[in-house]
Amino acid sequence: MKRAALPAICSIATLLCAGASIQIGTAFAQAPAPAQAPVKVDKKGPGPKSQAEVQAVNAVIQSQAQTPDEQIAASEALLTKFADTIYKGFALELEAEAYQKKGDNAKAIVFGEQALAAEPKNYDADNLLANVLAATTRDTDLDKEEKLTRADKYAHDALEALDAGKPAIFSNASDAAWAKTKAGATALAWQALGNVALARKKTDEAVADYQKGIDANPDPVLMIRAGRALLTAKKYDDAISWFQKAMDSVDASAQIKSIAQADRARAVLAKGPAPK
Repeated sequence: MKRAALPAICSIATLLCAGASIQIGTAFAQAPAPAQAPVKVDKKGPGPKSQAEVQAVNAVIQSQAQTPDEQIAASEALLTKFADTIYKGFALELEAEAYQKKGDNAKAIVFGEQALAAEPKNYDADNLLANVLAATTRDTDLDKEEKLTRADKYAHDALEALDAGKPAIFSNASDAAWAKTKAGATALAWQALGNVALARKKTDEAVADYQKGIDANPDPVLMIRAGRALLTAKKYDDAISWFQKAMDSVDASAQIKSIAQADRARAVLAKGPAPK
């Protein structure tokens, strides 16, 4: 039932690095999300115990394709009527994503933390919190290091939860669907760690983290992040290479390709003409 990419800690966010900003629609990356089959009554297992709960859970699942307000309403309806549902962590995390889409990062963090309280191994919630904290921490924040430390821990917790294997709520998913989910979520965790390293001015560590994310899931957004980190470090040839890879990626949208092309042009200009 978990998504690999936070549908938005996932059309979450805006990359405000140098150059054009990147609107990301899912936990800060374009990781693929596997299709989710409707749930059914499961009186003996961990699933819904009544048809009414089934309907409420399926409404939450379907809300992922709807507006943030509809997503919040569906989640609240499930949690109000079925407070002990096994899908509590799932619904709270989706509500956190919805608030992040609305630009309310404070509420996104609140609901992300509630999701973890309900389901400590909720890697989507860990990834959302890690990415939001890493992306919104500024050099001028008095609590900068405390925020980055929290983001770092959330990202590592996500990786640990993913390595523990398929969660119970995902028990009916195929191995292929789980592998796809795990790959996307793993990339998001490494993205957060790369952003944390970049905020700490550790460019080489950031690029290495982005590379690990790309190895898990070849996300063109992570390629752009790696390129921008290298451009800042004045490693122009390496930056140009990553921007080109993003442009050539079959997973890149027209918007992402355009941004990668603009970034590549900036890198070429910064490098200057070849010596004669």
